[in-house]
Amino acid sequence: MMPSDTTPPSDADAERDEDAPALPEAEYETFIEGETIDLVIPRDIAVHRDRWHSWFNDPKVTRYSDHGLWPNTPEKQLQFLERVTHAESDRLVLLIRPKGLRRATGVISLSGINFLHRLAQVGMVIGAGPRGAGALFHGLEAKARIAEHAFDTMGLERVWGSQARPLADWQRFQVLFGFRVEGVMRHAFRRGQAVHDLILTACTLDDFDAVKAARGAYWPGKTRLLELMRACPTESPVDAASTAIDEAARRYADGLEL
Repeated sequence: MMPSDTTPPSDADAERDEDAPALPEAEYETFIEGETIDLVIPRDIAVHRDRWHSWFNDPKVTRYSDHGLWPNTPEKQLQFLERVTHAESDRLVLLIRPKGLRRATGVISLSGINFLHRLAQVGMVIGAGPRGAGALFHGLEAKARIAEHAFDTMGLERVWGSQARPLADWQRFQVLFGFRVEGVMRHAFRRGQAVHDLILTACTLDDFDAVKAARGAYWPGKTRLLELMRACPTESPVDAASTAIDEAARRYADGLEL
């Protein structure tokens, strides 16, 4: 299983492209408007100008993903763009464009969209630009906006994802949007000689509705979100879940003849 959220956050602020001219409407069309980012419809300028393909050649970006084993090229990325914009695709792919920037800096998707079981897998890569607090906000808002679209517009009832265990902060802050740790796949992710557990998380329609009922809106706004993040326990929920699973498995196995 490939991790679906793969870019580790850090702590500096995000840059703004202050020298960029005003954004022509013809460049990207906004599909979902946000506060700190917009989710825009992919098109060829993402490859030719924003170098979408090169994100997957950057070791810092691909560290916790299955990308980067072979070179990615503009031609491969354009082929991917053609596939995901096909009418029969089961994947919704949107680019993340921070407010004030002309270029896209990441990509987020719902894949394996299944209207029978009403579920989809969410995945995201933050590719270009800074690895700062701004980038963390961009990632959280992008995931919140596409999850909201999945539940409110597409009528899904479960959105799930996976992350390599070292992305502990990301796993902590997802809880603020109803994503719960559901399982730990031991030693399921390898990068070179480094082996990590793979963490499964999901938000159900009940979780989504509970978050909205508690604070009035799924996306609380950047200022309120910062307050909520500061109030999060420093311990990752993954540690508690992993310990509970291990202890339950040992208790069950005690006394059994193997």
